Amino acid sequence: MKKAIAILAVLSLAAFAGQIAVDLDPVAGNDADWLQYDDGTAQWLTWGGMYRGVWFNTEDFIPGETSAGIEESEFWFFHHSSYPWDTSDFYAEIWNGDAMMPTVQLDQTMVTATHYAPVGVVYAAPGLSAEGNFWGLANTEMSAGGWPAILGDAAPVGHSFNSDDFIVWEPWAYGDYFVRISAVIPDTTLALDNTTWGSLKVAF
Repeated sequence: MKKAIAILAVLSLAAFAGQIAVDLDPVAGNDADWLQYDDGTAQWLTWGGMYRGVWFNTEDFIPGETSAGIEESEFWFFHHSSYPWDTSDFYAEIWNGDAMMPTVQLDQTMVTATHYAPVGVVYAAPGLSAEGNFWGLANTEMSAGGWPAILGDAAPVGHSFNSDDFIVWEPWAYGDYFVRISAVIPDTTLALDNTTWGSLKVAF
C-alpha cells in the first residue's frame, strides 16, 4: 500500500511539472536518412515548456560533418484522456543553433498533431540547408497550456530542451523528445549514418 501511494505521489508531482509516465508499444524506426536521439520507446509525455526542441549535431552521426540538407521533420504526440489538449495545432520549426539555444530560424510550418502517430513537414526540394548544429522544435504558442503533449523516451543524452520565453532553455531531464529529422549530406549521394543515438541507447 505504501509503495502504491509513493508511486502515485511521484506521478502526481510529474504531472504537476508538465509530464506524466506512460507505457506504450515501441514506435517504429525510420530508414538510414533519419536522425534521432530517442530510442523508440515512449515512456513519457510532456506539455512542459511552450517551446520544446531537440538539438541535433551532425557530428554525432558522421564525425567531421558540419552541415546537413534537411528534407523532412517528424514529431510524435500523445493525447492522454486525463490531460486534454486545448488545440492540436503547433508550429514545426527548424532553427540553426548550438546546445545553448536556437538562433536562426530556417522554417516555420503550422501542423496539426494526431494521437500517437507521426506528423511533420516535407520541405520542398532541395530541402533546408542547415549548419552542423540545428534544432527541430515544436512551438506550442497557439495553446494556453503547452499542448499538444509530445512523447519522450526515458534515457536522456542531453539533446532535448524546453523554454517558456525562448531565452532560457532548460534540459528535459526525463529523456529525449520524439523529434526526428530526415537529412542528407549536401551535394553528395551519401546518406547520414543509420547508427543513430536512439539505436545506441537501445543497444546500451
